This record gives sequence, structure tokens and C-alpha cells, in this order.
Amino acid sequence: MRIPTTLLVKNAIAGIQDRTDAMARLQQSIASGRRVNQASDDPMASAEAERVRSHKASLEIERRMMSYATGMLSQAESALAAGGDLLQSARDLLISAGDGAYGAEDRKLIGTQLQGIRDELLALANQRDGTGGFVFGGQGASAAPFSSGGTANYTPNPGTRQTGMDLAFDTTVDGSGVFLGDGGPVLPETGSIFSALDTVIEQLNDPAVTGQALTDALNVAVNTTDRSLGRMLTARTDIGEQLRAMESRDRLVEAGELRAQTRISELVDTDYAAAISNLQTQQLAQNAAMQTYAQISRLSLFDYL
Repeated sequence: MRIPTTLLVKNAIAGIQDRTDAMARLQQSIASGRRVNQASDDPMASAEAERVRSHKASLEIERRMMSYATGMLSQAESALAAGGDLLQSARDLLISAGDGAYGAEDRKLIGTQLQGIRDELLALANQRDGTGGFVFGGQGASAAPFSSGGTANYTPNPGTRQTGMDLAFDTTVDGSGVFLGDGGPVLPETGSIFSALDTVIEQLNDPAVTGQALTDALNVAVNTTDRSLGRMLTARTDIGEQLRAMESRDRLVEAGELRAQTRISELVDTDYAAAISNLQTQQLAQNAAMQTYAQISRLSLFDYL
């Protein structure tokens, strides 16, 4: 066989092998649904896809953070709503206790009712958040934030815990600011609702209390209750604004996730119409190459094909 013929045979075999490899890649792409199965398939597309996946992963983390914050703040909003109802009931009782027609037993009954409200309010202030923490736990508390014996002191550091990436959202409420008015971020007013109720309950249970002493205690309790209601309303408003902001942010993040997923699909997923068309083209080219090879090599096997 002459050298030129040998070269032609080698080229024909190489062409057949190249088309066989191309067909195998196309078949794998069609079967897997992915155009880029490894970085060598398309280095630039693979690198960009990794960058987009990283961005998408950060968006998914942010959404999980916001979902957690939404759950915590929704629970806090419900607790504050319940607290407001308790304080309003307490206020009604305090007003009625100032009726001069009431005797010692009437005042004692009101004191008992107020004690029940005070205990419910304390339980609410120490409400758990379902994840091992406390709704009004400030910057974090391993135990109930308000002590239950005697004066209800606040034990955690005032402030809030937060989560988020581009935007930070609270996951706790500063209980000292809401229930004690200790100058937290809610309102800088002072006056513990628990101390005010404790004082007036003691007065209502004392049959020897003078009218003026009781009136003074009731006035202080009503004023403190009003300020506590105001702080709770302010806290609920702040939570509502955060929930609204998270809802808006969640829509943006969701849209970003969708864009990222679409871009990843554009970069690495199979375009079935194009892949099938290319496969058919490669098959035709391979058949032509094999026929050419048969003519060059004059092999009897190819003469029968």
C-alpha cells in the first residue's frame, strides 16, 4: 500500500473515532439531560454555572433565615396581642376598683382577679419560642427571662437577636423594654407593670388600707398599664414593619433564585432539539466516513456494508 493511501486510511479512522466520541457525548447529554457533565465539556460554562450556583445557594440561605425570623416575629406579635388584651382587662379592673361603693371583700375579689392577670402576663413574658429560646429573651437567655419570685427582674442582656444577610431582622423581643420600660429600643419610659400590679394587689387585699393610699396606688397602676399598652403597641408596629419588609424581600430573593436557576439551566442543561439534530448530523457524517474508509481500504467487510 502506498504512503498516501496509508495516510488517507489513518485520517479516515481518526474521523470515524472523532464522530463516534461526539455521538457518545451527545447520547450522554440526551440521556442525562445535561450538556455539561464535567468541566472539560465546556470550561467557561462550567465556571459560570458554579458562580451562579454559589449565588443561588446564598439566596436560599437568606430565605431560610427570613423564614425563621418570620416565624419568631409572628409568634412575638401574637404574644404581644395577647399581652395587650391582658393589660386592657387589668385596666378595666383597676378603674372599677376605684368605685367608692366597693367594700373590702369587693376589693379583695378584684385583687384576686388582678393577681390572675399578673400571673398570666408573667407566663406570657417568659413564653418559649419553640426552638429552645424565649420570645422576650433579649440578646439571649438560657432560662426564663423574668424571675418568678418576688419582683419580676429581667435577667438577659437587653436588646434583640437578629438574623439575615443583606438585611437584618429580629428573632427576639427586648422584654425589658416592653414589660419594664427600662429604656430598651421600644420606648424609654420607666415603670414595671409587674411592680405596679403587685403594689395595687397588696393594697386591695389590705382591709385597713386608707382611701387615699388606694387611690394613689390605683392611679400609678393605671398610668403604668397605659404606658405598657403603649410600649406593646409600638413593639407590635415595629414587628409589623419587619414582617412587611421580609415579605417584600422574600419576593425579590425568590425572583433571584428563579433567575439563577434559569441561567444554570441555560449553561449546563441539554437543548434536546439541538442535541438530537447534532446527533443525526454526526450519524450521517460517520456513515459517510465509513463508506469513504471502505473505498480506501478495499476491505471485503466494508464492501458488504
